[in-house]
Amino acid sequence: IPMTMTRRQKVKIELIKKGIPAAGIARQMGVSRQAIYQTVDGIIKSSRLRKAIAEAIGVKIEDLWPNGNGHK
Repeated sequence: IPMTMTRRQKVKIELIKKGIPAAGIARQMGVSRQAIYQTVDGIIKSSRLRKAIAEAIGVKIEDLWPNGNGHK
């Protein structure tokens, strides 16, 4: 039975595949690692962080957040 992955799981897998630690994105953006995962989970709705995460794993923002991609 195929399990559906959460957005967090998908992002974590892509970061691991590319050898990019979430802490590295956090450091580059001047935020905590928790802020990166809270952004992935939709708790923080920062377009700046969403863009950095999407770029890090090589996808469009809309692919990760189809319902409101954080653009203002």
